[in-house]
Amino acid sequence: MPSEKAKENKALAATCRACEKSFSTELMVALPGVEQGHPRQFPVCVACAQKGWRPPGFSGVYTFRPS
Repeated sequence: MPSEKAKENKALAATCRACEKSFSTELMVALPGVEQGHPRQFPVCVACAQKGWRPPGFSGVYTFRPS
C-alpha cells in the first residue's frame, strides 16, 4: 500500500514484479537481473525479496538490513 506521500505523487509508487502489488518506493528494492538478454533492475517489494524472490539472471547477494 503506497504511503500518503506516494498517493499524492504517482512517481513515488511502483509495482512489485513478484506480487504485482503497488507500493511506495520507500518499501521497494531494485534487484539486478536479465530480461531478453539485457541487464536491468527489477523493482521488488521488501517482503518478496525477503521471501526469496529473485529475477531471472540474478547473480548477486541480497541481505536485508533493518533500520
